[in-house]
Amino acid sequence: MNKAVKYIFILFNVILLSCNYIFIAFFPHFLLFKWLPFQLAFFLFSMLLAAVVWGVYYNMFFSTQGHVDEMYKDR
Repeated sequence: MNKAVKYIFILFNVILLSCNYIFIAFFPHFLLFKWLPFQLAFFLFSMLLAAVVWGVYYNMFFSTQGHVDEMYKDR
């Protein structure tokens, strides 16, 4: 995995967390489907996006760790 992917992953997390914890207070206050606050919907859907991105990143990371499997295959 190259450094560009790592930097993009870090940048994505910084932007996502800043949106969720700082900027969400400035989002408009209205209801979606007449029961779900917009801020809560944004937080929930952004966490789903984050879970997908983290899953892809860690699958890519562990696929590059074949040398660790070879190191411990006799145990």
